[in-house]
Amino acid sequence: MIIQKFGGVAMRDSSSRKACIRHIRRAIKEHGKVVIVVSAMGRTGDPYSTDSLLSISEALGISPHAQDVAAGCGELLASAIMSAELEMEGIENELIYGGRSGILTEGPFGSADLKMELEPFFRIWGDRNVAVVPGFQGTGRDGRIRTTGRGGSDLTAVVLGDMLGAEIVEFFKDVPGVLEADPSIKPDAKLYESLSYTELLPLLETGRPVIQKKAALYAAMASVPLHIRSFSEECPGTFVTG
Repeated sequence: MIIQKFGGVAMRDSSSRKACIRHIRRAIKEHGKVVIVVSAMGRTGDPYSTDSLLSISEALGISPHAQDVAAGCGELLASAIMSAELEMEGIENELIYGGRSGILTEGPFGSADLKMELEPFFRIWGDRNVAVVPGFQGTGRDGRIRTTGRGGSDLTAVVLGDMLGAEIVEFFKDVPGVLEADPSIKPDAKLYESLSYTELLPLLETGRPVIQKKAALYAAMASVPLHIRSFSEECPGTFVTG
């Protein structure tokens, strides 16, 4: 089993999602079972990005509960589209979300921790090879949606990788892997082929970390192998292990 996490740029439009589906086909062939975790589509300024959803009304800023419900809609929409486009390509899958998924959140709105109950997830998934999961969110014991903080879809992928016993968690980004510096500032930034968790963490102390630091810390704690790579290019990327 493998977990594949597709970021907002990878999910932005039909052309980029076709590249994602090529990676999914390859993963099915190589690993059999595939769990796909998706971020909201696009980045700031795109119509369905998290920032765009939260800018619809200033009133969302005074209600953390309402804000989390609105923010979570981006990943729900992205997961629905990915599931439907996979079906269109002949890839059967199960869309798993909400309280029935076994993906639970604990803690405050906007920065909750994730936990998981395996039985509901496997019961819904059934005998299909592919599951599609919206990242960034879970349901509290009180039935309310809580999100896990900016970049929280990365945390969803790592927690699923740990709890489901995946061989590896693949992150598909708009960069070729983990670089020594932001390529928009240093175009010739060195690509790391492999890193330890300890080596990765300082590289995430930036305004735009390649993966969420909270997710990296969880991966280090649970020894979840990571592979950070480009969604648009067939390049080796960066492997992160102990």
